[in-house]
Amino acid sequence: SLRHGATCSECMRFATMAASAVAAAIDGQAPRAAALQAAADIIRDADALLICTGAGMGVDSGLGTFRGKMAGIWPPLRAMQRDFSELSAPVWFESDPRLAWAFWHFRHQAYTKGAPHAGYDLLAAWGQRMKHGFFSVTSNIDGHWVRTTGVGDEKVLECHGALTHMQYVNDEGEDDPWPTDDARIDALQVPQWDLQPGDEVEARVSNGTWLRAVVQEGGDLAHHPSGGGSGEFPAALAVRRPGGEDLCRVREGTPLPGDDRGPWRPAVLMFGDWGVNTRRIDKQESRFQAWARDLPSDAKLAVVEIGAGRAVPTIRNIAERTTKKFPNASLIRINLEDAGIPAGVGRQRVSIDDLGALAALQAIDGLLPGKTS
Repeated sequence: SLRHGATCSECMRFATMAASAVAAAIDGQAPRAAALQAAADIIRDADALLICTGAGMGVDSGLGTFRGKMAGIWPPLRAMQRDFSELSAPVWFESDPRLAWAFWHFRHQAYTKGAPHAGYDLLAAWGQRMKHGFFSVTSNIDGHWVRTTGVGDEKVLECHGALTHMQYVNDEGEDDPWPTDDARIDALQVPQWDLQPGDEVEARVSNGTWLRAVVQEGGDLAHHPSGGGSGEFPAALAVRRPGGEDLCRVREGTPLPGDDRGPWRPAVLMFGDWGVNTRRIDKQESRFQAWARDLPSDAKLAVVEIGAGRAVPTIRNIAERTTKKFPNASLIRINLEDAGIPAGVGRQRVSIDDLGALAALQAIDGLLPGKTS
């Protein structure tokens, strides 16, 4: 089936992309060609599909990962000398809410404004053709699976929540998270980080003083020649152009998301998070468990896992654990960093480690009878 609303020219473009992916995968690449063909054979013979996706699935939609080759970055992080995951912590909503919302505004705009790439439609189309259907389990918080035609909220487990929903900072879990009001997020005024290497700035450091600095390649800061400092520049808590406004926080005076009951935060599982409201996640998980429970024990389940890392192995664990439950299940792991599959997991095991998500899916689809794209 074609992407909803696709024109003939778009269809031809998708077909050309798929053909190119297949040609690139097979030309002079015997191990890759064999893996792709094995994956296509599994999909062709399967009667149920479990889709398991991590951050690597979103790269072709223009989203970065937490770690590895495709790591994404919020521009101020380098100057602040903080890891992406450090800012992805709930503590900032209480200790420094304007910093927290500047960071999450960036993530919300990047994740929810982007469109799911064509690989989402391919996977959904494969599952829709199968006797026992499909389910999608993801650690991604972008909401892309819910937006994919034929999937929706009923066939998705967003095990870390999604930016599409909000909760209170101090949430008792009495009510479900509610849909994000995008207009409230759009209205947050965050100064543009447009600093270039060589620009002179001022950085506030841990003792509260503002030090003169110069922006380096990659966004790090160095001591200004006239400042008298030496060695590595200390981590910045705030950065501004000389005498200007803080570029790391929502502008003072701009209302932050909240209501009479208290301030809001995204309803996603953050690092070191003991306060996430899991009511929506729990309902999704119940639907996933019901789907898996209703599969016959001899189901030819195809588990396709894409872009799931080991640092937070939630998705890899779900994929392997579910595969082991069904004697006729097979696991296809697409991962540029680590595609290995332990022995004893699945009737068949296929590792694809030299293609990204979209290229691999298009290549597999091109080998299927009655290909989708």
